[in-house]
Amino acid sequence: MMSKRKELWRAIKLYLLYNVIEFVIIGFVAIPIVFHDLSMHMSRETVEEHMLQSDYYKLSECIAYLLIIALFINKRYVKMSLGRMARMKRTTLWTAIGIAAMISVGCCFFSISFWELIGGCDNIFPKDIEKIEKMYGAMSEGILGCLADIILIPICEEILFRGIVVRSMLKMRWRPWVAILISALIFSAMHGTAFQTIDILPFGIIVGWLYWRTKSLLPGIVIHIVNNSIAIVLPQFVESNDDDTEVGMKVWVVTFGISIALMAYGIYWYRKKAQCLESSLKKANFASTNEIYTVDQRER
Repeated sequence: MMSKRKELWRAIKLYLLYNVIEFVIIGFVAIPIVFHDLSMHMSRETVEEHMLQSDYYKLSECIAYLLIIALFINKRYVKMSLGRMARMKRTTLWTAIGIAAMISVGCCFFSISFWELIGGCDNIFPKDIEKIEKMYGAMSEGILGCLADIILIPICEEILFRGIVVRSMLKMRWRPWVAILISALIFSAMHGTAFQTIDILPFGIIVGWLYWRTKSLLPGIVIHIVNNSIAIVLPQFVESNDDDTEVGMKVWVVTFGISIALMAYGIYWYRKKAQCLESSLKKANFASTNEIYTVDQRER
């Protein structure tokens, strides 16, 4: 019981440390910008958009997330290792990275096609979509914005939600699917809108499952980076065409089917590889035990 209590307190302290670093450094820059804009009698939406567009704000994000990554890895609060994937051959490891990227593409287009098939997320959550488009449009401008959104934030979120939350619950002997689901709910809810809470939940479940099966943050980081890259780059190249609804629906149906196939194959591949690695590890342990027993018998 004490070990579970210690693990719980450890997870809480690390969660708080993560948020303190994030809010102190980013807040140090954001608060003066907000107060200056409010003194100019700007609206709340304008103040928020101006803050997110500020290069100083983006620089503070990069500093905060780089500090989190350096601190949590240097102090070994999280294990940045290959986990069970360390037993893979190099070619298989690169295949695993490619499969993770493929799963991410499937997740992205599953989300897009799903919402289009049920009427469009901008019709179901108009205020949320407007807020998200403004926020991500402002945040992703420039090199610093892309560095934070595409690279640093995915790494930090995987450290927090999979490396700390999921790992701690598994160490406390929680059922894997309970730990995965709870972490995914926290992860999706932390994005701040009802749309994102629903939309990101399947993504959180998949990356949580991958962490459980591989004991490595690498697949989740790859999926997260590819996901954020698509989410930022795709809107700049794709324009919606409402005039051809029939063709559009057919395209979204096909896209939906392909995206499910990509995710299903990726999950199947990782499941099969994880089972092979577990089996080989058990055989190695059994052989080692037999060798020790044989040596002991000879000595007697």
